Amino acid sequence: MGTYFNVTYMIKSFPALLGMVHITLLVTLVAAVCGILLGAGIAILRIQKVPVVAPVLRVFISFMRGTPFLVQLFLAYFGVPEIFSHIGISMKGVPPLAFVLAVFSLHMAAYGAEILRSSILAVPVGEKEAAMSLGMTTWQMYRRVILPQAFHMAIPALINTVIGVVKGTSLIFNVGVIDIMRKAELMAGNSQRSLELYVDVAIIYGILIFLIARIGRFLERRHRDGRDLAELSEA
Repeated sequence: MGTYFNVTYMIKSFPALLGMVHITLLVTLVAAVCGILLGAGIAILRIQKVPVVAPVLRVFISFMRGTPFLVQLFLAYFGVPEIFSHIGISMKGVPPLAFVLAVFSLHMAAYGAEILRSSILAVPVGEKEAAMSLGMTTWQMYRRVILPQAFHMAIPALINTVIGVVKGTSLIFNVGVIDIMRKAELMAGNSQRSLELYVDVAIIYGILIFLIARIGRFLERRHRDGRDLAELSEA
């Protein structure tokens, strides 16, 4: 057993791999925050059926949801600089992480937009009519009445999408970003102990996904308790 799998090496290697987890967390956090905010805006624009903009956003969503992470990363990392070079703009100084953050944020926005659009449409029409009768503008209605309820309903689906983003970060080493996977590959090249390192990587990703799922359940429970308390106070 020791010949094929060295438990001692696996344990010793774990801290080195864990030291790169901040890259995964950074990409996930930026993608989640920017993606959800951008997705909310896209959802509203689609629901309001803004001329020209809504059809373009529909194409954007279809593209982002219909193509793999890796293809999107390659298109951004290799394609965008090539396009800009033809108009005299050099992007040689742009770090690979910037492309990664942009792609993952847009990917999250595309999925988040569809999730939030469904949640917004699920809010009872009476809520919207009541808000408008109070003299609220469309923006005030969405910000104060519609979006809080939509976010509450969308929490489980949004958390699942964030988990998908975490898993997708395992591909960012393909564009030169040194993360957990890239660190494991570099260490495997020196030690010839790939299996132990990939077990470590699997454990780290498993822990991250477990923690995100717990945070999602906490948020869902908190929103539910707050809503129940509000209903009791109204009664």
